[in-house]
Amino acid sequence: MITEKEYKILIKRIDELLLVVDNSTPEDHPNFIELNSISELVADYEEHHYPVEKPNLVDVIS
Repeated sequence: MITEKEYKILIKRIDELLLVVDNSTPEDHPNFIELNSISELVADYEEHHYPVEKPNLVDVIS
């Protein structure tokens, strides 16, 4: 698991990579691979530290 400091650094790197990686970027391009890899790390961190609770039925209906 990454630390909060690492998480913040990775978020900044994702922002940088999103400027150069788009739908036409080949999946074997180094920037695409890096973006994919660190995105998974960030998603794991967020899932652990910021879990999304399932809404109850009353909240869904309202």
